[in-house]
Amino acid sequence: MKIFILGMPESCRTTVAKALCQEQGFTYIDSYSWIKNSFRPQRSNEHPEQYLDEYHHWYLNRLKEKNLNIDFINGIISCYQKDSNWVIDGINNPHDFTNLFDYNKDFVVFLNRTDNQDSKSKDYESIGISVIRDYCFWLSSAGLLSKHKWYEYNFKLIGGSPDRFKAMGSKNSVFILGSIEKVIDHLKQALILG
Repeated sequence: MKIFILGMPESCRTTVAKALCQEQGFTYIDSYSWIKNSFRPQRSNEHPEQYLDEYHHWYLNRLKEKNLNIDFINGIISCYQKDSNWVIDGINNPHDFTNLFDYNKDFVVFLNRTDNQDSKSKDYESIGISVIRDYCFWLSSAGLLSKHKWYEYNFKLIGGSPDRFKAMGSKNSVFILGSIEKVIDHLKQALILG
């Protein structure tokens, strides 16, 4: 089983993914860092915005190699037991997601941080996440993706009230929680006990 943790930069994807992997039987795959570390390091006198612009330009050119991320992730999975549970952090490319996601057995988790003021993201990142969400809506509407395999969490990093919990969603399971800690606790219970 693969668990895809999706969200915009600064949405706590890595925090949630690594917290899940503290549980027995879950292995972390960091596709975002793998791609980012394939790019050159930032130069000492380089402005951060210039570095990020060059990174994004480089990344978009790398996307022309259609199966770059797919091959990386499948390569890691093939080295281990087939029945492992994989937590995949950092997919924002719909092509990668649709080729890696098996709606019969995998889970998808969208993190929507409501207090995220991220200004580093590019349009293609938010559009990519939206396209993946739309694909999940299509799967769900066709009866292929169970709402119990598609979680969306709306939360604040520094929480609201610690006991706030609201569930909704007809095609997916949408939760409004008070903090990232609540998200992690709920997701662990849902995936490990559920």
